[in-house]
Amino acid sequence: MSALHLADILNSNLEHYRQHHTMSYQQLRVCLHLQSCRTGQLGYQAWQCDSCGESQLIGCSCRDRHCPRCQGMATARWIQKEQESLLQCRYFHLVFTLPHELNVIAHYNPSALYQCLFKAAWQTLNKFANRKGHGQLGMTSVLHTWGQNLSQHIHLHCLIPAGTLDNIQWNEIEKGYLYPVKALSTVFRGKMLAALNECDSSFMKINTPAKWCVYSKACLTYSEKLVSYLARYTRKGVMSESRLVSATEETVSFKYRDYADNNRDKVMTLSCDEFLRRYLQHVLPKGFMRIRHYGFLANACRKRKLAQIRAHVSTACKPMNPKTEQEPLIPHWPCQSCKVGILRFIGVINLDVATNEIVRTS
Repeated sequence: MSALHLADILNSNLEHYRQHHTMSYQQLRVCLHLQSCRTGQLGYQAWQCDSCGESQLIGCSCRDRHCPRCQGMATARWIQKEQESLLQCRYFHLVFTLPHELNVIAHYNPSALYQCLFKAAWQTLNKFANRKGHGQLGMTSVLHTWGQNLSQHIHLHCLIPAGTLDNIQWNEIEKGYLYPVKALSTVFRGKMLAALNECDSSFMKINTPAKWCVYSKACLTYSEKLVSYLARYTRKGVMSESRLVSATEETVSFKYRDYADNNRDKVMTLSCDEFLRRYLQHVLPKGFMRIRHYGFLANACRKRKLAQIRAHVSTACKPMNPKTEQEPLIPHWPCQSCKVGILRFIGVINLDVATNEIVRTS
């Protein structure tokens, strides 16, 4: 783990940044969460070794979804949950990318822009499925708003099982691609512009290029590692703290991968204000769901329709690890004192500022 944390950069530079830049309430709220994470301001977790009895206090985490230090257990739990819905078939991975001309909408109405993107992507795929008579697709879609250098790069990762559900009949897609990407790009442009116009006609004053991009990645083969692959796209935050190289009073340096230069790893140095500006533009609106499920994977019908698929197809679709029940994840850590026992969670305590005494709260 990197010795440098995002909270260190916020502690040193946020006040200066606020003097020169306007921040939304949600951006400020996220910053306060990140600054208080694991500092004790939110209380302490009490842990005790089950072998030697060694006790340890650890500052509570903020659990903000933008915090790079709070996603480990959430990722593990998401993987465990998604294993129940994983189908033993190939998966298509499509990426719907907005032209950069539309980025300006994200500056003053991000929720509307992102909602339209989800809607347009699903309508595009649905149109092709209906035209081909394929039946109902299933899709897990994940919103990303960033590029490797923290610039604004709004795109949607769509993970689609290679098969469709027609009433109760499962039809596996044999070919190596879902639909032609050039045709998808054309329809996606029309669906997105129509959605924007329906949301707010003023959006149509923005000039957009004639050619839009839908990218199809290599088809994913079912394996034990598939859910972990999906988690990279669904649970990954804007920036892992392991990418932070150094920070001074004036600059921040971080590692990034330059896809335009044969995927070479490089180091970028930005002023502190520019680094914070780039980072904060990816703060999502409050309550906005960046992971969504559609078709036979929609939350309202997923359990029932997956049961239909598995009931009618004996070999194509099975839950991962069907013979063993997954145990609930319980956080635990090796004891650094005796090197034998495990630190177990005891409860949450607060420090009474008036008396400087520990008060147990749970």
